[in-house]
Amino acid sequence: MKATFESTKIYGLFTAHFDEEFYRYAEFYHDSRPFERVRLLYAVVGVTKVLENVEISQRNYPKYQDMKRFIEQDFATIHDDAKIISKFSRYFTSRIDIKFIPKTAEGDFQILYASDDRAAITKPGWFQQGGIGYQIQSYTGKLELITKATTDGQIRLFLLGLDVRDPKDNSKRIPYWIDYTKLTVNGKVIFDSITPAWHNKLYRYNMDVKAGEEIKIQVEWLPHRSDTGT
Repeated sequence: MKATFESTKIYGLFTAHFDEEFYRYAEFYHDSRPFERVRLLYAVVGVTKVLENVEISQRNYPKYQDMKRFIEQDFATIHDDAKIISKFSRYFTSRIDIKFIPKTAEGDFQILYASDDRAAITKPGWFQQGGIGYQIQSYTGKLELITKATTDGQIRLFLLGLDVRDPKDNSKRIPYWIDYTKLTVNGKVIFDSITPAWHNKLYRYNMDVKAGEEIKIQVEWLPHRSDTGT
């Protein structure tokens, strides 16, 4: 155990995450407590092995790489409570609003394809004023959409979070942030860095489209992390 504890690998990984004083204290404890001396060595080696496994896991499987499975299978299996799943899903669920503003009074706009077959796609009445609007909600972490308009116009894209109201005051919204990580439109990367958004602080992107043109929109996101600037 002492040889493992003193190895360069254990020392380097442990001190990369914790103050070296903790390591030195375990070393001193081992040398000064003959009857209990391996206890802290086991603790240091055990914690370091956990850190090593976490790093390996993050390299092989990006964080939240399968949120749909986490919510629908893993979390449901443990808790078996639809209300709990619904409550936690708001931390994972993105809301993508797309509105088409035609140049002429007549024209149609459709979503031809959505990669998430369980995505909630609606056309709220309030979103049809001055154009044709869709609201999409998905918690898969990655979504591809293909849209098409029958006339020239402009697409307005909004990335945000869910509209969750304060149960004590329905006029106030609770900020559920989503970290959008990448937006690509027709192969052009619009951004590929963490872009936090919620219902009242959304991300906007506008583009002109031609009649009959198919537009491919690809969006990726993660649950919000508190150290991303909000």
